[in-house]
Amino acid sequence: MALWIADSERGLMHIRSQAQPLCPQAQCLTVCGDCIICAAQEGAHVFSPGAQLIGQYPLPPGVCRLCALPGALYALSSEADSVSLLCPQTGRLRLCTQCGCYPRDMHISPCGRYLLIAGGAAGEAMVMSSNDLTLLARCALPGIVCAAAFAGRDLCALCAVEDGDMTTLALRISPRGVTSEILSRRGLPGSLRALPDGSLLCGLLGETLRIKADGRIMQRYPGGLAQSIRAYAGFALVADPVDGSVQRIPCGIGKSAEKIYLGASPSDMLII
Repeated sequence: MALWIADSERGLMHIRSQAQPLCPQAQCLTVCGDCIICAAQEGAHVFSPGAQLIGQYPLPPGVCRLCALPGALYALSSEADSVSLLCPQTGRLRLCTQCGCYPRDMHISPCGRYLLIAGGAAGEAMVMSSNDLTLLARCALPGIVCAAAFAGRDLCALCAVEDGDMTTLALRISPRGVTSEILSRRGLPGSLRALPDGSLLCGLLGETLRIKADGRIMQRYPGGLAQSIRAYAGFALVADPVDGSVQRIPCGIGKSAEKIYLGASPSDMLII
């Protein structure tokens, strides 16, 4: 297995026994079938698991998140305020729809039927059909919606609210659309991810918190500001461009995080 890291300054790094730069100015990553797709300033770069470049094509401007299903690539553009459905092999545009204002985050539901988008300054989280990008639900939330995640039958979101100082709110949205606050902390929000045990990893300025579904803090991990969190069996990976690291966080409580990469400005990562 290899570690793939999108570092906006150092480029796309492929790390097996040693680090190998593959393309410059990498922003985000996804896996589609047996290919790894990287959004960089020059567009999409498609690689085999062995790190051979097998394709390139243009992407919408300012892509900040990529997600994929078999035969479908989703690109969230923070500059164009849109989400696009593309052919992952050729980059051919199939569908595009407007969403949010400087949207920040996007995830596919575990069943593959839904897209969840954090709408940024529009102050909303949106659920769309992954099949045709139809808007299914719109949840109005306070402030700037910076991150959102599927958490069982609920949705969760991190919002930046200015009330003299900047405050991060962690919110839970029920299937009926009822919103409840589960955490309030001073500072800027980062990324958000639900773990298999039902807990959440929340990126905040200066630390990443692991919290229970009701917001009780289980453990703190020091850091800068998590921009991307990915969950795997037994651990999670956190990309932190502020302190230039990727951390491996074990799922067990009481275990410390381990820095497995020190670079310049990592914004996303994968293990495959």
